[in-house]
Amino acid sequence: MLHFRTVLKCTFAAGTIAVIVLSLLPGKDMPSLGLSDKLEHMLAYALLGLTGGLAFPTLRAAAVLFMLLPLLGIALEIGQLLVPGRSAEIADALADCAGMAIALVPILITRSFGFRP
Repeated sequence: MLHFRTVLKCTFAAGTIAVIVLSLLPGKDMPSLGLSDKLEHMLAYALLGLTGGLAFPTLRAAAVLFMLLPLLGIALEIGQLLVPGRSAEIADALADCAGMAIALVPILITRSFGFRP
Protein backbone atom coordinates (compact mmCIF):
# COMPACT_ATOMS: atom_id res chain seq x y z
CA MET A 1 0.00 0.00 0.00
CA LEU A 2 2.93 2.32 0.67
CA HIS A 3 4.09 2.03 -2.95
CA PHE A 4 0.56 2.80 -4.18
CA ARG A 5 0.45 5.97 -2.05
CA THR A 6 3.82 7.03 -3.44
CA VAL A 7 2.48 6.63 -6.97
CA LEU A 8 -0.63 8.63 -6.00
CA LYS A 9 1.49 11.41 -4.48
CA CYS A 10 3.57 11.61 -7.66
CA THR A 11 0.39 11.61 -9.75
CA PHE A 12 -1.08 14.38 -7.60
CA ALA A 13 2.12 16.44 -7.91
CA ALA A 14 2.27 15.92 -11.69
CA GLY A 15 -1.42 16.79 -12.02
CA THR A 16 -0.96 19.95 -9.99
CA ILE A 17 1.98 21.01 -12.14
CA ALA A 18 -0.01 20.24 -15.31
CA VAL A 19 -2.96 22.34 -14.11
CA ILE A 20 -0.64 25.24 -13.28
CA VAL A 21 1.17 25.09 -16.63
CA LEU A 22 -2.05 24.70 -18.66
CA SER A 23 -3.72 27.50 -16.74
CA LEU A 24 -0.92 29.91 -17.47
CA LEU A 25 -0.36 29.12 -21.16
CA PRO A 26 -1.12 31.97 -23.57
CA GLY A 27 -4.56 31.71 -25.16
CA LYS A 28 -3.21 30.78 -28.59
CA ASP A 29 -1.27 27.81 -27.13
CA MET A 30 -4.15 26.36 -25.09
CA PRO A 31 -5.07 22.80 -26.05
CA SER A 32 -8.74 21.84 -25.97
CA LEU A 33 -10.39 18.54 -25.20
CA GLY A 34 -13.44 19.60 -27.16
CA LEU A 35 -15.45 19.91 -23.95
CA SER A 36 -16.96 22.96 -22.35
CA ASP A 37 -14.37 25.13 -20.62
CA LYS A 38 -16.22 24.76 -17.31
CA LEU A 39 -16.37 20.97 -17.65
CA GLU A 40 -12.61 20.90 -18.27
CA HIS A 41 -12.10 22.91 -15.07
CA MET A 42 -14.38 20.59 -13.09
CA LEU A 43 -12.65 17.46 -14.39
CA ALA A 44 -9.16 18.79 -13.68
CA TYR A 45 -9.98 19.74 -10.10
CA ALA A 46 -12.02 16.58 -9.47
CA LEU A 47 -8.99 14.54 -10.51
CA LEU A 48 -6.71 16.64 -8.30
CA GLY A 49 -9.12 16.24 -5.39
CA LEU A 50 -9.43 12.49 -5.90
CA THR A 51 -5.72 11.77 -6.31
CA GLY A 52 -4.80 14.10 -3.46
CA GLY A 53 -7.50 12.68 -1.22
CA LEU A 54 -6.32 9.13 -1.85
CA ALA A 55 -2.61 9.99 -1.66
CA PHE A 56 -2.91 11.67 1.73
CA PRO A 57 -5.11 9.36 3.83
CA THR A 58 -5.99 11.47 6.87
CA LEU A 59 -9.03 13.61 7.57
CA ARG A 60 -6.76 16.57 8.23
CA ALA A 61 -5.02 16.17 4.85
CA ALA A 62 -8.36 16.01 3.03
CA ALA A 63 -9.51 19.15 4.89
CA VAL A 64 -6.31 20.97 3.92
CA LEU A 65 -6.83 19.98 0.27
CA PHE A 66 -10.43 21.17 0.54
CA MET A 67 -9.12 24.61 1.51
CA LEU A 68 -6.04 24.83 -0.72
CA LEU A 69 -7.36 23.56 -4.07
CA PRO A 70 -9.91 26.40 -4.38
CA LEU A 71 -7.16 28.87 -3.48
CA LEU A 72 -5.02 27.40 -6.27
CA GLY A 73 -7.88 27.86 -8.73
CA ILE A 74 -8.43 31.45 -7.64
CA ALA A 75 -4.70 32.24 -7.77
CA LEU A 76 -4.44 30.82 -11.27
CA GLU A 77 -7.45 32.82 -12.44
CA ILE A 78 -5.78 35.97 -11.12
CA GLY A 79 -2.51 34.91 -12.77
CA GLN A 80 -4.31 34.63 -16.10
CA LEU A 81 -4.80 38.40 -16.04
CA LEU A 82 -1.08 38.63 -16.83
CA VAL A 83 -1.15 36.08 -19.67
CA PRO A 84 -1.78 37.21 -23.26
CA GLY A 85 -5.05 35.91 -24.67
CA ARG A 86 -6.36 34.76 -21.28
CA SER A 87 -8.86 36.26 -18.89
CA ALA A 88 -9.93 35.60 -15.33
CA GLU A 89 -13.45 34.30 -14.84
CA ILE A 90 -15.28 33.82 -11.57
CA ALA A 91 -17.25 31.00 -13.24
CA ASP A 92 -13.98 29.12 -13.87
CA ALA A 93 -13.01 29.39 -10.19
CA LEU A 94 -16.48 28.16 -9.22
CA ALA A 95 -16.11 25.21 -11.62
CA ASP A 96 -12.76 24.42 -9.97
CA CYS A 97 -14.45 24.42 -6.56
CA ALA A 98 -17.32 22.24 -7.78
CA GLY A 99 -14.95 19.66 -9.26
CA MET A 100 -12.83 19.56 -6.12
CA ALA A 101 -15.94 19.22 -3.94
CA ILE A 102 -17.32 16.35 -6.04
CA ALA A 103 -14.20 14.36 -5.22
CA LEU A 104 -13.35 15.53 -1.71
CA VAL A 105 -16.73 15.80 0.03
CA PRO A 106 -17.31 12.01 -0.02
CA ILE A 107 -13.73 11.49 1.19
CA LEU A 108 -14.22 14.00 4.02
CA ILE A 109 -17.52 12.41 5.04
CA THR A 110 -16.16 8.88 5.13
CA ARG A 111 -13.04 9.93 7.02
CA SER A 112 -15.05 11.88 9.56
CA PHE A 113 -16.65 8.53 10.47
CA GLY A 114 -13.22 6.97 10.90
CA PHE A 115 -12.94 5.15 7.58
CA ARG A 116 -9.50 5.28 5.90
CA PRO A 117 -8.76 3.62 2.58
